[in-house]
Amino acid sequence: MGKLVIKNRGKLVGEINIKLGDMKIGRKAGCDVVLDDPAVSGEHALIKTVGLKSSIEDLDSTNGTFIDNKRVHRHELRHGDEIIIGAHTLVYRDDVVLDTPVLGKRPAPPPAPSREQEKTKILTAFAQLLAIDGKDKGKRLPLVKDEVVLDNPGKNPARILRTSEGYVVHAQVGPGEPRVNGKPVPPGGQRLEKGDILEIAGSKLQFFN
Repeated sequence: MGKLVIKNRGKLVGEINIKLGDMKIGRKAGCDVVLDDPAVSGEHALIKTVGLKSSIEDLDSTNGTFIDNKRVHRHELRHGDEIIIGAHTLVYRDDVVLDTPVLGKRPAPPPAPSREQEKTKILTAFAQLLAIDGKDKGKRLPLVKDEVVLDNPGKNPARILRTSEGYVVHAQVGPGEPRVNGKPVPPGGQRLEKGDILEIAGSKLQFFN
């Protein structure tokens, strides 16, 4: 049977064994894997396991389920697949280690999973952009990747990098350049603070962390 290795920003935060049947992932307390994350829907995704095969199905979540950075509705899991849900990366592993039994002895039964393994709760904080003006007004963009590129058709895009010191926006100087709080982005980038307004491609995006 496979398992999920759960990471947050590249750091290992837990593992959970996959069980036969259905396992629900979401923000609600009743889910099998609970992710306390505003970018995760109450019931976000479902892992279905039949025999040795597992698949993941998105439950019409708001922010989507991604496999190796591609949004999916349903996907049969393969060893090494990276499932991105909100700020978390869940790595699917199906490797099985079989020990050679000693003659005359029965292999020891596997240890029973602890309650922490059966139910995993991950607490995290991450930043996001809220569109307050423009064509995407009201939409949220979770900044869950190490680098997010904001398109600016025909002009210079903006790049937001997640660093150990916070989120930093970079943009080249030029016509129609992205601006932060009405000013050009300085050379070397600018660290974003809560409430900052990023203007790009006719839209205004407010930064929250």
